[in-house]
Amino acid sequence: MDDPISALDANVKKRIFKNLFVKHLQNKTRVLVTHAVDFLALVDRVIVLAEGKVVIDGKYEDIKGNPYLD
Repeated sequence: MDDPISALDANVKKRIFKNLFVKHLQNKTRVLVTHAVDFLALVDRVIVLAEGKVVIDGKYEDIKGNPYLD
């Protein structure tokens, strides 16, 4: 999905993310492309691309201190 929640306000975005992506689709593989970092702590894996190359790949707990995410 290519940033399907980008145009929503913070409260609606949070509800949709938790109810749809986390709960409803919990047994499905989901790929979410976004510039928002609001929900990184709720995903299984974070991959950051820069100029077509992987610059970060890992669990949020492992990569959260990376200055690239600021």
